[in-house]
Amino acid sequence: MPAARMRALVLIAIAACGRPPRAVEITGEAPPAPVPAAVLPAAPGEFAPSLLALTGPTQPELGAALADVDTCSTCHADVAQQWDDSAHSFASFGNPIYRSNVELARRSLGNDASQHCGGCHDLPLEVDRSMHAEIPPQDLRSHTGVSCRVCHGARAVAPDGNASFVLDRTPIPTPVMGDAASIERHRAAVKITNLGSELCVTCHRGFLSPDLGMPVHISGIDEPTAWRSSAWTGNGAGRVDKVEAKTCIDCHMPREGAGADEVSAHGGTVKSHRFVGGHTWMAAMRGDATQLALTQAQLRLAASIDIAAAIVPGAVTGVSGPRTVAGTWAMPPETAPVVPGSRVDLEIVVRNLATGHRFPGGVQDMQDTWIEVAVADARGAVLAASGRAHDRDPDDPERVDDGGAHVLRTYPVGDDGTIRDLHELATFRAVAASQTIGPRDAIVVRYRFDVPKALAKAALPLTVTARLRHRSRSLREQAVVCADARTAIGKQFAKGADGARSVAPDPCTPQPITELGEAVVVLGGGNVTASSARPLWEREYELGMALVGQVQERLDEARLVLEAAQAITPAGPEGERPRAMIEVQLAWVAGKQGRTDDALALVERARARLPKAPAVLDAIAADALARVWRWQEAIAPARRATEKAPGSTAMWVMLARVLGSTGDDRGALAAAQAGLAIAPRDADLLRSQAVALRGLNAPDADAALAAYERFRAPDDAGQLRITCADRSKRCEREREIGHTHRLVPVAR
Repeated sequence: MPAARMRALVLIAIAACGRPPRAVEITGEAPPAPVPAAVLPAAPGEFAPSLLALTGPTQPELGAALADVDTCSTCHADVAQQWDDSAHSFASFGNPIYRSNVELARRSLGNDASQHCGGCHDLPLEVDRSMHAEIPPQDLRSHTGVSCRVCHGARAVAPDGNASFVLDRTPIPTPVMGDAASIERHRAAVKITNLGSELCVTCHRGFLSPDLGMPVHISGIDEPTAWRSSAWTGNGAGRVDKVEAKTCIDCHMPREGAGADEVSAHGGTVKSHRFVGGHTWMAAMRGDATQLALTQAQLRLAASIDIAAAIVPGAVTGVSGPRTVAGTWAMPPETAPVVPGSRVDLEIVVRNLATGHRFPGGVQDMQDTWIEVAVADARGAVLAASGRAHDRDPDDPERVDDGGAHVLRTYPVGDDGTIRDLHELATFRAVAASQTIGPRDAIVVRYRFDVPKALAKAALPLTVTARLRHRSRSLREQAVVCADARTAIGKQFAKGADGARSVAPDPCTPQPITELGEAVVVLGGGNVTASSARPLWEREYELGMALVGQVQERLDEARLVLEAAQAITPAGPEGERPRAMIEVQLAWVAGKQGRTDDALALVERARARLPKAPAVLDAIAADALARVWRWQEAIAPARRATEKAPGSTAMWVMLARVLGSTGDDRGALAAAQAGLAIAPRDADLLRSQAVALRGLNAPDADAALAAYERFRAPDDAGQLRITCADRSKRCEREREIGHTHRLVPVAR
């Protein structure tokens, strides 16, 4: 017997001492596979804290080359003009909103830290290391923003965000018209179709971290995470509603007509470089009626508003709808009685219909989209209302919001627990609440109307109007930006912009208010016909969906509403998808309530109705099983969910947690690292990776744990939210999911 084999058998025998003998002699057995190294978030490089990197030969005056759009416009006049009208072209200091905010950050954190902003907003300044110094108002680099050569010079991307792309310094060759070879060289140099929407990810995902000189890590703008887990990816990770798959480019760069001289046109159109989103204020301050109209048209498709139900106290006969501890639910709300001296709770549902990320998107703590409600009597006199103070008073946010307006935004707080309303990012320590809406998701906000005791019969019927209104930024933010623009340096930048660009933006221009939607119901008229033309089952489905996201105590309300919707879905094949949509929501409810077998049965019913079972069905099954620690059973559906929706962070988080809970450290590590490949700073995935590496005795387990500690939520985040609620009525209310706003009586 060879000596090596003898030593192996001796070692096996020693290891088995005190245990039952092994029945099979193992020879030539491969050693265990090496444990994969920890996947750690990328550290900033030469442009820290931004993750920007450069490649290619050193180019003198690179910033000036990036700022040169005129050369591109000689062949691409239409595209250049579209870009000139876009928010991308006003991303830098020529934008008074950005300048006000970045200068606040520079004063708080130092000029060096402002490279964090410059990586996405100020490439011409960033690459020349000019963010370290005072910014010259007359310099074209200060007024360029995200130019042609920034996007078309990108060569590689990473999913981290904070400008996680590689910019090629190689000069772009200028084509010679009629010279096919030179044209092809130019096309090859500017081609970025291989990067696709992943290029958008590099700047539309952002975070604050210790790299910026802050004591905590806070995720900020993050459009890709929401989109990858939405119905818009086409992978079934989100709702089972039937929608067409779309990317960032599909929505924000639709085909637009172009002239005969635009050499990049195909069939008379080009991909629009207007990048239309929600920047109505920028369009207005520039006096750009076309860009404003296009922006408002897109916004009006984004979300819907509905008065889905009315709730009256106690058990009321003759009213259709379930009875709960909250009272009798009138669905449609027109069936609710109006009793003087009583109350009516109006369930206002807002749904994110067409936005592939959260709505409102972008910098969510600065957003200003709100619900406005008014109740008028038969003569048109307004009895009670909300939101009017919000529309005109920039000075006192507590008084503004106590007027009754529900605002769709996030609420960051500082280390004293007070809300930071003016994008004071250097002071952010936690997010107290978020009232934005995920893709194809819905929220419900309850507005309470106290019916006047002296309400005369002649005042009936009452008309309730709910509007969803949008403004790019709050009036408080506008007041600060306007004041900054009136300073000496602000005027210099305006003059510089006037010299460099066709128009100088005026931030003191009144912001446009865009009406995104309106819902009207008539109460107390004895008419039970719904005012809305939409199918009642669909309205009740959206209400039930919104209630699923409420606190645990309201899950029975969600169940009852969804069951009512299910009872009135269309008969026959036409109703198969609606019934599946409702069963999905009922399955979420059952899982959250610990009714696991009910949840699994509902999942299977929905699966039978859908031609291609979407990932969300497996996600619900895995979640329901995991909630009651049936980990082994959860493995199969959790794995199927990742196979169907590999771009969804939530699916990888679930699989890593399930496998880790069964003791499969290698499997949990593989799942966590697959998720980290698309979301490198996700705290749940970093934790699963660290735990798995510790279980495998990996040498870099400590490094993985350190990464989790660096990017997890701070220990005092919960206490800061409690402090915020104690100090602010607004914070106390907005922290509660599904809270009630009271309509304010209108004085006569």
